[in-house]
Amino acid sequence: MAFHVVQPAHTLGLHSRSRGRSRYKSDEHFAQRPLGFNTGIDFVAAGLPQQPEIKKAILGTIKGHLSAWDPIQQKEIWRVDRQSPVNGGLLSTAGNLVFQGTAQGSLEAYRADTGKKLWSADAQSGVVAAPITYTVNGEQYIAVLAGWGGAFPLATGEVALSSGRTQNISRLLAFKLGSKASLPPLPQFSPPQLKPPKSTASATTIHKGEALYQRYCSTCHGDVAVSGGVLPDLRYSGTLDNDQWFDIVLKGQLRQTGMVSFDKELSRDDAVATRAYVIFRANQSMPQSTSVPK
Repeated sequence: MAFHVVQPAHTLGLHSRSRGRSRYKSDEHFAQRPLGFNTGIDFVAAGLPQQPEIKKAILGTIKGHLSAWDPIQQKEIWRVDRQSPVNGGLLSTAGNLVFQGTAQGSLEAYRADTGKKLWSADAQSGVVAAPITYTVNGEQYIAVLAGWGGAFPLATGEVALSSGRTQNISRLLAFKLGSKASLPPLPQFSPPQLKPPKSTASATTIHKGEALYQRYCSTCHGDVAVSGGVLPDLRYSGTLDNDQWFDIVLKGQLRQTGMVSFDKELSRDDAVATRAYVIFRANQSMPQSTSVPK
């Protein structure tokens, strides 16, 4: 495999695309809020349903692909299907190569004219950035920022979690022909165990908390209280059974790490309801849980 990269070449248009489904419904009670996600969408209606057969059907539709499009003939020349709808940006080269990182944690190279896979390296973390190329003293390198991030894994919850890596190891990786270096072994990882307090709140309180969570929390901590693998998953939080929840949400205890205070937006009752919803979702997510407040 030769890089031979100076500038993009060939006439094919390269696309990384996604497909999926989400319900869009106007929020009938929408009001702009300084700390809310002000799109006017009803995020409760757009949340991933939890009925197993419906959820399985929805997740099965969410895919992506890398394809080469000939603008002269107006047709697709080749395609590589992807498990995830969000993968890395593209680098095409004068040496007839296309590079792309994937949500599953690899950096891959393909022939630009045929789509034949030529090379792959384990990045040990999902890749959403585009690779670059450069030369030093006449020797060529391919570099990419590896790390699972962006709006998709932040906001889409289980959709992102089903397509990305369980560990997020952010770093800059560089490759060259003939290199003998290798990445260190992955750190040992033990998936956390759900141990939430019992869900004792009323259905009314849980539904109120759901609306608040989806409006104020889901864009960072994930749709329907499932993190996509970047920020903490609140279902596992140790604050679900103590007042630290209020110190964080209302008093800004973690503002230095990006979790601002919501006291100008949410009352203590609102914070209670939001926590009740997260507790409910944690219990609902445990195996063989069937309680659904409808």
